[in-house]
Amino acid sequence: MIKTQTNVYDSSTVEASTYIYETKELFVNFKSTTYRYIDVSEEDYISFSTAKSQGIALNNVIKGTYKYDKLETDVTA
Repeated sequence: MIKTQTNVYDSSTVEASTYIYETKELFVNFKSTTYRYIDVSEEDYISFSTAKSQGIALNNVIKGTYKYDKLETDVTA
C-alpha cells in the first residue's frame, strides 16, 4: 500500500508535490514557498498530479475547493 507519493514536475510554477494518502494532505512546493492543502480527495490529487499543466490543474481542481496553510520556510544565507 502506498502511503506517500512525491512528484517532481517540469513546470514554471509548481516544482513538486507530496500527497499523504492517510491524512489526505497535499503539499505543493513552489520556488519560494510551500502550501499544504487539507482533506484533498485521492481523485483530485490524481487529476492534479497527472495533468499536462500542474499550474492550471492547481487553479481548476485544488484552489477554491480545499482549505490550505502557507508553510513558513527557513531561508538562511
